[in-house]
Amino acid sequence: MNKYVRALKRKGYESRFIGWIRENEEIEGDEKSLFYRRTALLGGRWRNALSLFGWNFFVIKSLIRSRKRTSVVHAVDLDSALAAYIFCFIFRTPFVFDIYDHYADTRSVRGLPGKLASSIERFLARRADLTLLADECRYHQHLLSPAPHIMVVENVPDFEWPVTPISNLPRTPLKIGYFGVLEPINRGLENLLRACADWDGVELHIAGYGPLEGEVMEYEKRHSNVVYHGALSHERGLRVLLEMHCVVGFYYLTVPNHRYASPNKYYEHLFLGRPLLTTKGTPPGDKVNSALTGWSLEEGEQQIRNWLHGVMYDDVVERGRRARTLWAEYYEDYSLRVLEHEYCGRLMELAKYG
Repeated sequence: MNKYVRALKRKGYESRFIGWIRENEEIEGDEKSLFYRRTALLGGRWRNALSLFGWNFFVIKSLIRSRKRTSVVHAVDLDSALAAYIFCFIFRTPFVFDIYDHYADTRSVRGLPGKLASSIERFLARRADLTLLADECRYHQHLLSPAPHIMVVENVPDFEWPVTPISNLPRTPLKIGYFGVLEPINRGLENLLRACADWDGVELHIAGYGPLEGEVMEYEKRHSNVVYHGALSHERGLRVLLEMHCVVGFYYLTVPNHRYASPNKYYEHLFLGRPLLTTKGTPPGDKVNSALTGWSLEEGEQQIRNWLHGVMYDDVVERGRRARTLWAEYYEDYSLRVLEHEYCGRLMELAKYG
């Protein structure tokens, strides 16, 4: 949400953040931030039901307390949007529904519960005063049609710091980096670890947290070319990736939502000017193939090994250069064009006219 907050601040508008801290960690905020503090397991699904109920109650309670100062409510994903919509419906406040991910597909919720969640999600997307989608392909996923109240806002980061060209890095070893959630099975991280461990001339760097953390730490102990950086802030994680020749973002199709993935990793690889190694049959895979800013692989350890066997340093540098050029041409001013002008403009119109 930081990119929206920064855009509103640059336009002179105030905002207040309501968030859920799911881990025992310190989160930087200000006097306008409200935090719900209850531990929730990553991927816990039904085990988090009680916490999710408490979160929705916290959202409604917080909104009611600040209703006289609230002109528009911007809610992210279904686990926040339903409570926000109820408040907005009762108090006649404009409602913005920002869909980062399809709720049921992301959490592998099947059967009647999955159909119910998808129906509620689609209902809210159609009833919202403004609905935000992360990619054009999400229309199909959510069974929506283009409409005046629906706006596509790509998951483009808002950064303003210098980037070291990939050509400035030493030729060897080939440094491969992953920064993100250490999720088992669906992100191909186990395959990446097995493929890279002890591969001569390759150094694998991993940063983040999640269920796979223990296994990553074991690989670091046993293999000299595996480096674990631990959990890092977003900026620190990206600065680690700046030292890499290639960044990784696999999206295995074991998660249905990955067929519509619009991850920040795709846009980050453009910003960093580092080629992306991703999954064939996904939107980022199609995009890197089309623009030659990375490689898309079939799922599995052997596919990674085959890529390691054939990858050439000059090709890595060229694809990194293409990535940075694409960023400069299409995304460098994205925040100004889309967030400050279009998004903020739509919000102010909603606040003015309801």
